[in-house]
Amino acid sequence: MNSSYWNGVRAFLAVASHGSFTAASEASGVSKASLSQHISALEKSLGVQLLHRTTRSLRLTDVGRGFQALCQQGVDQLESAQAWAVQANQALQGPIRMNAVGGLIGEELIAPLVIEFLQRHPEVNVELDFSSHRVDLLNDPVDLVMRMGDLPDSSLVARRLYRIRTRYVASPDFIEARGEIDHPEQLRELPLICGSVTEWLFVKQQERVMLPIKQSFKVANGRAMLQAAKAGLGVARLADLYVQRALDDGSLMEVLPDWNHATELSLVCPPARYQLQRVKALMDWLVANFESRYQALLQPNSG
Repeated sequence: MNSSYWNGVRAFLAVASHGSFTAASEASGVSKASLSQHISALEKSLGVQLLHRTTRSLRLTDVGRGFQALCQQGVDQLESAQAWAVQANQALQGPIRMNAVGGLIGEELIAPLVIEFLQRHPEVNVELDFSSHRVDLLNDPVDLVMRMGDLPDSSLVARRLYRIRTRYVASPDFIEARGEIDHPEQLRELPLICGSVTEWLFVKQQERVMLPIKQSFKVANGRAMLQAAKAGLGVARLADLYVQRALDDGSLMEVLPDWNHATELSLVCPPARYQLQRVKALMDWLVANFESRYQALLQPNSG
């Protein structure tokens, strides 16, 4: 494979990812005419058409879509190999792109820990994203992800951070008005406060109850859910970090304490990224410090 072929591949990936010759030219600094010539030469070499071009639109052919996916995997592997080779001097330096849950966990735990890590390693650059979309570590340009819940078996590298206890809470006035709650089935007739989870799973020894959320105030924000519970709008399902202080001061009461359960919080990254010293070092730092910081925030006098 000569340099002309690789020029064609780079030009094709640029145009395919940006959606137009104009955008690809602006991003790459290569003229639209050169990009077009490189792609035409590539198509001629392969004997297939990769792009449908008109004066107004551009779209990938079926072969083009498959070729783009496979080429992008190869480019990603080459970039990982280059990054691994560059770090051979054992210096902690370079970028880390991380996606994590937001709210109290992201703001009060992850962000401060990342800041401390950067103070110790100023040549590392971290891009920390608290967006809630599900990251595909095999295809998205992310090095490290925090995930909640059980992880499926895969080739990804996973490190356990903590088991978060889920609590079901309501205000004292709500409990007094509605009566004691002894079983999850009673929640079917009560107003509930929920986030993005549409079904609540209750487990007590061998008994399991799956409760669909119907009568609810829905808001995908833990602090807002906490405020709604204190205001007496219903029963909320929240991590202990959100509700512990309210339980301590009596502004909330726990319901169904025997039915709460724990959710795994883990760090996950692709094996190729785990070999990068900076990524592994950040994972080690978070694993070593997360649990003690979490426990400290649960204490009544914290904050």
